[in-house]
Amino acid sequence: VPRRAASIRSNDDGDFVVTLDNEREISAGSVVVATGVQYRKLPLARLEDFEGAGVYYAATETEARFCTNSDVVVIGGGNSAGQAAMYLCRTAKHVHVLVRSKSLAASMSSYLTNRLEAEPRITVHYETQLTVLHGGDQLEQATVKNSATGETWTIDTNGVFIMVGAAPNTKWLKDCVELDDKGFIKTGPEVGSASPYGTSREGIFAVGDVRSGSVKRVASAVGEGSVTISAAWGYVNRPK
Repeated sequence: VPRRAASIRSNDDGDFVVTLDNEREISAGSVVVATGVQYRKLPLARLEDFEGAGVYYAATETEARFCTNSDVVVIGGGNSAGQAAMYLCRTAKHVHVLVRSKSLAASMSSYLTNRLEAEPRITVHYETQLTVLHGGDQLEQATVKNSATGETWTIDTNGVFIMVGAAPNTKWLKDCVELDDKGFIKTGPEVGSASPYGTSREGIFAVGDVRSGSVKRVASAVGEGSVTISAAWGYVNRPK
């Protein structure tokens, strides 16, 4: 700890060999993949400086408390961005939603879009992107630009919420198990596994956010993990 899995292969005995990023190898009779996802980030200067100090990737009560009675910026055109905007507008002075496209029709449910447009404390800025973050130890301002008109302006804000999706940590598995078109691990009957969390490779299981079709909730991931450990134990102790 902390170590990343770099690759995986099978040895002559049928066990799995996981190579870590320090080149150490670990052998195991079964593998449970619970590597989750990584939030997609924006190519902005000082982004990492402000992470947790004004830049967030989730909109919960904790983050909302920091933004009470101030303007906030939500970036993204999907349902997660829309839900975050609706949640934050309850305590924020005003919520600015930045969307790269000309419309939300293809990326957000019509019900949620209608709610955003009807809420007076939310403004959706289409064809608009965040370009610069400003501040000392804490975020203080964000400069945004409309790509259609070229207009730029600065918003006084202590909260920027980046909701542009997440990518699974599965590059090390791509030659071992079947992945969907977004890189998430396929499991269950779709790949011929009797276990809903079994992958296309017998003995390898996937749980949580990294699994294709998961609901992306902590409670669900914990439940999947507890069930799968039992399945992995059964696989290791199967009659040979």
